[in-house]
Amino acid sequence: MSRGPRETERDRAREDLVEATRALAHAVAVTDVPGGELARATETLASVTRALEKRAGTRCVPLPVAETVGVPRVLLDQYNPVHLPLEVSFAADGRSATAATVVNALYEGPTDSVHGGVCARLMDNMLGILVQSTGLLCVTGSLSVRYLARTPLERTLLLRSEIVERSGRKVGVTGRIECEGVRTVEAEAVFIEVPHR
Repeated sequence: MSRGPRETERDRAREDLVEATRALAHAVAVTDVPGGELARATETLASVTRALEKRAGTRCVPLPVAETVGVPRVLLDQYNPVHLPLEVSFAADGRSATAATVVNALYEGPTDSVHGGVCARLMDNMLGILVQSTGLLCVTGSLSVRYLARTPLERTLLLRSEIVERSGRKVGVTGRIECEGVRTVEAEAVFIEVPHR
């Protein structure tokens, strides 16, 4: 999908803002500065929030599904600071995908480990974007996640997904998370095709 120069500039500015917001959230979670500094930071953030709310919609700006079709690489959730960004690469045949990410303390579960629910969310995102990249509009029908080993924080995680079958409106997908050659999570899902709106 081609974009005009002005829209591209705005998109880049939005991506920079989202990345700064992620960094801010991490800093808020781990900071131990004195109370006075916290109060000043709160005032500053409240002012920024008011400025951004002057022109606000009701939903997060999404990545249109159409933009993933036939594209070899796509940055997923680049406009939502709550989500972990995934730069996904698709195989030429469209049946598999890979991505890498590093998860910080915002998403900690057991000590020094990624929360299991976050791993499940990563798998749902990874499997779902692969299905959508084929041009199908689908929703998750079922997702089964197995935890094989601890998934560590602050280390590069490799995510993989693969379409294994298609039957009518159902698409079967498998996925996994690995860290330094160790498989920590496996997932299986069935996605259901829904009518385009």
